[in-house]
Amino acid sequence: MNKDSKYKVVLIEPSEIIATGIAEIINRNPEFSIMQTLSNPTYYNANTETDIIIINPAVIDYNERFDIRSYFGDTNSALVALAHSNYEENVLRQYDDCIGIYDNTARIIQKLKSAMEQNAQNPKSDINELSTRERDILTAVAKGKTNKEIADEFNISIYTVISHRRNISQKLGINSIPGLTVYAIMNKLVDMSDFG
Repeated sequence: MNKDSKYKVVLIEPSEIIATGIAEIINRNPEFSIMQTLSNPTYYNANTETDIIIINPAVIDYNERFDIRSYFGDTNSALVALAHSNYEENVLRQYDDCIGIYDNTARIIQKLKSAMEQNAQNPKSDINELSTRERDILTAVAKGKTNKEIADEFNISIYTVISHRRNISQKLGINSIPGLTVYAIMNKLVDMSDFG
């Protein structure tokens, strides 16, 4: 970034009071600029040049779409959760960082920078190519479940599990269980604490 440019931020927050406050804090910092404030992620234009997307996780329907990045197409933007309350760990794992509404200015700016570093270090991969069911199966495989256990958990046949596993391996180019496990950890589908 040269000295005259700023990191471009899109803020997605339905509360006007919170959105105005966060935008004011961010715009006071010379490194960042709020380019757009939206109340709903469906209004986001994937062609918008954005460095960071700050979004309230409550506006995402995780039953419809597990992967937060799928809302934003092929964006390379850092994703930052704007959390008003507690969220499940598997939801927050999808973000590069998380801002709490009680964070002070210095902490917010620190988290934005951290999110950009995290995003740059972990380029997004083919996880968006997997269906929601395939991600569920991959998570179960990574946790060491057998085909029968997975079939019972999702109320599907063992043959369907095998078909999903074959599709996952083809899409990702990974054929071993350890490889799939590492992939699931790297893409935040499972956490190291899931293995302890």
